[in-house]
Formats: sequence, structure tokens, C-alpha cells
Amino acid sequence: MLFSKTMRHKTVTIRDVAKRAGVGVSTVSYVLNGHNDHVSPATRDLILTAARELNYRPNAIARSMVKRQTATIGLIITELQNALFIPVTEGVEEVLQPEGYHILLASAGDATSEVNAIETMRAQQVDGFIIMSLSMRFPVDHLLQLRDAGIPFVVINRDLNSNEISQIRLDEDSAGRMATEHLISLGHTRIATITGPLSNDPLIRRQSAFGRYQGWRSTLEEHGLPISEHWILDGHYTFEGGYQAGLKLASRIKKRSGPPTACFVASDMMAVGALKALHDAGLQVPDDLAVVTIGDPPFAAYTIPALTTLEMPIAEAGRIAARMVVESLKAKKPLDPQCITLGFKLRIRESCGARG
Repeated sequence: MLFSKTMRHKTVTIRDVAKRAGVGVSTVSYVLNGHNDHVSPATRDLILTAARELNYRPNAIARSMVKRQTATIGLIITELQNALFIPVTEGVEEVLQPEGYHILLASAGDATSEVNAIETMRAQQVDGFIIMSLSMRFPVDHLLQLRDAGIPFVVINRDLNSNEISQIRLDEDSAGRMATEHLISLGHTRIATITGPLSNDPLIRRQSAFGRYQGWRSTLEEHGLPISEHWILDGHYTFEGGYQAGLKLASRIKKRSGPPTACFVASDMMAVGALKALHDAGLQVPDDLAVVTIGDPPFAAYTIPALTTLEMPIAEAGRIAARMVVESLKAKKPLDPQCITLGFKLRIRESCGARG
């Protein structure tokens, strides 16, 4: 009993566990590090019971010095407030947690912030990195330095023209094509679009916006369907931008002959803004204008009408990135760079006028 009281007031060490279990320190270390090949089940249970009774907690710093790993992966995301943050984090955690890894999270909205986040995390001895971008073009020098240092990392949704960096891309062009093809399959021949930022300014430019726009445009051209510059509106990937674009589109529908009967909206936030604008303008979706968008957040099924969307494979991208980093750590060497492209899935609801 005296031993028990004493133990509450000092840090429990691996030697204390060995003493309680009546085995050697090396045997305890072997078991607590998950190596059970040469230890009998009875001895293993004895050690784990002793560790549990003493409330033993491994010294993470000492363990990392011995193993040269901290069981921590740095997750850097461009915008934590973006709707993509939750699914990518859930996907990463789904893989890392069973493997015994934890996430150290940082937000980095520009290249300088990203460099600083990487340096800060490296100072904390993270074992690897997963970097989630919003399809913006950042410099790659700091990423090549990570590669040269032998630190495993994967970049998701970045506009990279490098075969030296492991990356997961989203097939934005195919998403634009799929949305437009779906509207054409419903009989629409005059299809407008509300795009993301198409500016060439590198601080604003989003490669996803260009890809989705190009998919829309190419599909119309291939089908010999009209493309009017009056039907192309930039919604800036925001609720307000979608609302303002929706008002302009509603005005053009009312004033012009042969107006568009459908619209591909390149993000869910813009689509929500556009729905409100069309409602405020007295137009009905999908009767006056069918709408298909991209994103499929949980609220998409609860808008009025419910949004037909293309589900982004963000959670899957997180899972794949985490597996790639873990595989590299287990191999104890950088793996050959991989470039994986993921497609979108169509979720048919009410806003396009089709029955799902």
C-alpha cells in the first residue's frame, strides 16, 4: 500500500513496470513497443496489467530520441475555415490513428506561411507531412528541400508541374465535363456557368476554377452547343459572389430571348448564393433554371431545392496521402514519387430537375 501511494507522486518508469511484473526491463520495453514475437502471452498480459495498474505513460520525448520518430504527422491546410478541412482531416485520421500516429495541425494561407509552418513542425520533429491546398500555385523550393532531407510528405490539390513530389490531384476538368454532360442528358442545350476565380493573378488564381470551366466549355464545344460570354459569370468561390452572379444571371434570363435553361455552378458555396438570388428574383429552380454544382457538403441535401452535386473525393485523398506517408515511414526511406488523380461522383437531387 505504501508503494502504491508513493507511485502516485512520482513519474512511473519502465523500471517500475518491470519490478511490478517481475521481469527484465528489456522485456517490458519489447512488449510496450508492440513486439510480442518472443514473449509468451502470459508474460505479455502480466506486463500490460502492471503498466495499467501503475498508470504508466510512455515518455514521448525519450521514446522519440530512441526511435528517432515522434509518431506525429504535420497536416498543413490552406484555410481551416474551408469546408474541405473536415473531410480531409477525417480521412487522414482514419488511417493514422490505428497506426499510432497523431496529427499536428497548422493553417497556411500563402507560401510564406507554409514555409514557416513546415519549419516550426520540423523543429518539433514531426515524422512527415500532408499538405492540403486550395488548388493555388505556390513555389516548390521548400517542398524539394523536404524531399532532399528525406522527410516523407504528400501534397493534395496543388497546382504542381513536378514529377519529383508525391501528390494527389482532383480531376477538375472531368468534373466540369460530368456536370455539363448530365445537364445535356436532361435535354438542356443552353447552359450557363458560374465559375471560381479565373484571374491570372497568382494570389487569386485557382487551378480548380480553370479546370472546371474548361470542362464545361469543352463539353459544349464537342456537342456543338452555343457558348455565350453573357452566360459566364465569376462567383469568386464565395456565397456573396454566387449571390451576385445569380442576380446577374436572373436579369439576363428575364431580358434576353433564348436564355440559358441550366447552369453549372463550380462550387457549393456559390450555388447556395445563386439559389437565394434566383429565389429573390422570382425564378424557380429547376423549372426556370436547372442547377448542378460541385462539393456535396452535408447541407447540400437540405437546401431548397436539394442540390445536385459532384462529390469531391477529399476524404479519400486524405486516406491515400496518410497511407503513402505511413508506408514511407515503415520502409524507413522515401518512396518513389507518385501522382494520383481522383475523380468525382455525381449525386443527383432536385436542383437539376432529374429524379435521383
